[in-house]
Amino acid sequence: MERDRRIVARLASGQTAVAESTSVSPQVRTRLIAIARRFNTPVTMLRFTPALGALLEQHAGRGRTDITTADVHAFAAVMARHAGAGQLRSEGAHVVHDVPGRRQGATPAEAAARFSFT
Repeated sequence: MERDRRIVARLASGQTAVAESTSVSPQVRTRLIAIARRFNTPVTMLRFTPALGALLEQHAGRGRTDITTADVHAFAAVMARHAGAGQLRSEGAHVVHDVPGRRQGATPAEAAARFSFT
């Protein structure tokens, strides 16, 4: 996969690598964590915890027909079961940060300003 190749190249050269992924299940995250381990690189995860209502609102606003409301409910259930901070640490994350969202009164720009990856 191209993304993995780029991550490996960056880590091999001593650079930071950021992988954006909606990886809500342990199986999906395993590959990225394994790459980091190969280079003895700490893993930091940003955790988004939107309320189901916010997810449904976003879904409705996108007008996608390939994803149903039932799919959104199922995704939220998997996220709730498999993306807790303790779970992420047990999988190999060194640090887990919760990203604030609408529930915490933060705009996307305010949330982004809290993080730096240099």
